[in-house]
Amino acid sequence: MHTSTSMPYFKHHLLTPDEQVLNTLADLVWTVAKEEQRSPMVILSTSGPAYSLRQALEKRRPSGLPSNLVFLPRVLGLAQWLKETPGLKNEGVQKTDLERWYEVYRALSDRPQLSSLLMDSSDSSKWSLAKKIIEVCDLLSDATLEVFDEVLESALSDAIAEVYQGASKQVVEVEARIVLAFWENLSSAQDPVVRQRRAMGLRIAEIKNLNGVAQQTNSHSPIIFIQTAQASPGFEKALEQVWQAHASVTAFHHCSLDYSKVALWPECLSDIDDSKEVIELNRQDFFKPNQKTSTGDRHIFKALGFEDAAWQGAGAIEKFLQDGCQHIALIAQDRLVARRMRALLARFGDGLSVHDETGWKLSTTRAAASVMSWMDVVRHPAGPSSVELMDFLKNPYIDWSAFDIEHDQVSDCLTFLEQRLIQADVRGSWSGFILALDSDNDETNALINIIRKLKNQSNRWQAASNSCLAWLDLLEQDLIDLGMSARLAQDIAGQQLLASLSPMRLLHHHPMKQVEWLSLLSSMLEDASYIESNPRQSASITILPLSATRLRRFDAWVMVGCDDTQLPSLSDSPMFLSAQLRKLLGCKTQEAEFIQQAMDLSQLMISHQHWRMIWQSLGSTGEPRQPSPWLQRLYVNHAELLKDRLEVLPTSYEVMPIGQPKPSLPNDFVKPASISPSAYRALRECPYRYYVTRLLGLKERSGLDAEVDLSLVGKTLHAALYDFYHGLKTQALETDNIYERTKLLKQRLYAISHKHFKPLLEVDGRWLAAWIEWETLIPSWIDWHIQREQSGWVFHDGEKQVGFDLQTRFGDIRVSGFVDRLDIHPQEGVEVIDYKFSSKNSITKKKNNLQDDPQLVIYAKAVNGHDMVNRQPATIASWVSVKEDEARVEVDDLQNQMNELPAQMISDIESLWGGSPMAASAPDSICQYCQARGICRKGMWS
Repeated sequence: MHTSTSMPYFKHHLLTPDEQVLNTLADLVWTVAKEEQRSPMVILSTSGPAYSLRQALEKRRPSGLPSNLVFLPRVLGLAQWLKETPGLKNEGVQKTDLERWYEVYRALSDRPQLSSLLMDSSDSSKWSLAKKIIEVCDLLSDATLEVFDEVLESALSDAIAEVYQGASKQVVEVEARIVLAFWENLSSAQDPVVRQRRAMGLRIAEIKNLNGVAQQTNSHSPIIFIQTAQASPGFEKALEQVWQAHASVTAFHHCSLDYSKVALWPECLSDIDDSKEVIELNRQDFFKPNQKTSTGDRHIFKALGFEDAAWQGAGAIEKFLQDGCQHIALIAQDRLVARRMRALLARFGDGLSVHDETGWKLSTTRAAASVMSWMDVVRHPAGPSSVELMDFLKNPYIDWSAFDIEHDQVSDCLTFLEQRLIQADVRGSWSGFILALDSDNDETNALINIIRKLKNQSNRWQAASNSCLAWLDLLEQDLIDLGMSARLAQDIAGQQLLASLSPMRLLHHHPMKQVEWLSLLSSMLEDASYIESNPRQSASITILPLSATRLRRFDAWVMVGCDDTQLPSLSDSPMFLSAQLRKLLGCKTQEAEFIQQAMDLSQLMISHQHWRMIWQSLGSTGEPRQPSPWLQRLYVNHAELLKDRLEVLPTSYEVMPIGQPKPSLPNDFVKPASISPSAYRALRECPYRYYVTRLLGLKERSGLDAEVDLSLVGKTLHAALYDFYHGLKTQALETDNIYERTKLLKQRLYAISHKHFKPLLEVDGRWLAAWIEWETLIPSWIDWHIQREQSGWVFHDGEKQVGFDLQTRFGDIRVSGFVDRLDIHPQEGVEVIDYKFSSKNSITKKKNNLQDDPQLVIYAKAVNGHDMVNRQPATIASWVSVKEDEARVEVDDLQNQMNELPAQMISDIESLWGGSPMAASAPDSICQYCQARGICRKGMWS
């Protein structure tokens, strides 16, 4: 304990942060209370240890205390004590974070050249830039401003100008000079740091007023200040003035931590010239066996990767719980692993409570995601994408009674809507949604009413500009209309979300564009913290950062993220300020942060007997990692202790090899009455694929986020060509002039094609490429059509169902499908044409694989000599590309192919129905895109 003659009531206490430090502090507090006969004010530099200290005070309360000392002394953090400064409320209202953001944001918007120089110029990103500028300004204020005895804007301006002039002379970066200018011009007495310094000034003034009171020492409570960590040099200098003033008139006890007996690294004793011997003694005690501080229940585990680290951490906590530990800390150097561990720990049920102090963002909650999903719907004038619409409709906060839909009907209703959007391949826009539901029945009518109601609400958001308050009122009204407001108010995260938006009401006169306000909303939710309401059970886990462990005691603790990339951790450097400039201005440096982390880790490891530290040997991309350099230095003579692993009880199981699937149809299997060309192709390519997709009916469900469905392009072109050719039969052109006829045909085909493509183009711009591709092909298509007319070929019919029967020993089966087009020539017979939205190379491959894909031969066989073609023979079968010009490929030796086809098909079908194994035997080119691959698991047996 030390005293000072200049401060007669000042006493300095050095405390060793070991396992007894809280008891020592509690004894000190009670001793001061008895000596002064007044209950002291206990102020902590950080409020984290307050709860633990109160518990220790209760436990160590002396017996026989007088009535005025029987209650626990007040324990609070320094920040709270300064906020409670008498007279501070008279100094004006502190600006909210939103008001400060907007002030900088407006400056950036009014001067676009500033945001351009700062490498961030979009409307939506200016909010993030404004927050970064304010962060730097607060850092500058904290490092440089002293105590203000009086609230004078001139005093603040003079202080800032003095620092600015000194710094600006040594700064050459344009960005840093701009930020310094922001700090000079935007700082005010309503900013948090300035207001904090003013609170210090008022505290000093309060003490000075006591000098005129007769019995000043009896009119003011003693103060015990417990310093658990070093703040920035500027803050420390300002705070010292406050404590000097207090120590001159009343009892003041300054408690700081002495790491000389717990320091495990030289960084902890940076103020000692020769710390090597001290560190060596501490390390010897740390590793000394058969002592209270034995390493018997202190282990460092090596994990192979992310998942292994999470399971080992969860296993370590489970073992501690089994050993009787009730209050366990999970120190999250790696937050992702800690979150994964939390999910694993949820399996313990409600008997284990988990409390997260690492800062859970409000934007990650289900409530925030639901509100932002509505913002995704309204931000687009033409309407949202299908994915965005379904994401919103699936959120759990909608009250479906507002849409006249019963709760038990919601799931079926949304499934039906999603399937209709997938079938119509509609990717977005209000008109597209209504087009996909264009049929007259109760189910589609109810969905159309929902779409129209959402569209009407969305239209209100399409104003060019509105005040911040007007946008907020619009959101709140929408939440009421959708029934979401009441349900959000019943949810803890929803309550916090609604409360976090209230500062927007302060900006009721400030106009904003929609994109600006939506970006502000997103930034506010990202900046707000979600505070869990989780009652503490008899067994509890507290997730916290290393810095929050100071002077806190747990039954055991587990730390994850102890590899060389995460321990010590690097805090995000403030934007625009280099390390040299931070040091020049008196900001807290990275070196100081490392020193503090070394102190925190030393006291944590020394003061607890049961702990586990886990490091990953492999990173997320497979890069090798090592234990933290601090651990390697500490365990330099015990390297084997860095590679322990948590022993997991082995699970017995029987290895079952996976073989090639070869199912067979049972005798009583109901055989299909027909088979299509595409189904027969599936049978030929892979019998197992035919079995899964055709006989069992198992198909991969399409998603709304899939690529453009090219089959829909083909269907659209089929429909356009069908209308074009049938139109020529019913409304023939009356001109024989070849040039005039060509021109009119091109115009007609263009008009018909555009009519069919227009609904697709209106709902999804991705169809534009397919339309342009066909539009450029129309002239060459008409030229080919003219050539066929001149050669004597005439369009006969199209999109007709054709087929024939096969007689097998198991009964007849119908082979049928839809032929795209039939042309007839007076002498040459019938040509069967199949349109393909493919290149000529792809079509040629089909020709070379005709036995496995005999679609054209099946159609030719079906119409050969049939009444529908006036009993004429099918002589030609060809594929015609609707993607490339002059791409027509004929089937070779069609007559022979038609003669051989029935025998091949009968053999394949009889083999299938006769019980032959349906093996998964397709080549890799087929398997690559096969829907049944996840069932046959070819990669595991081939």
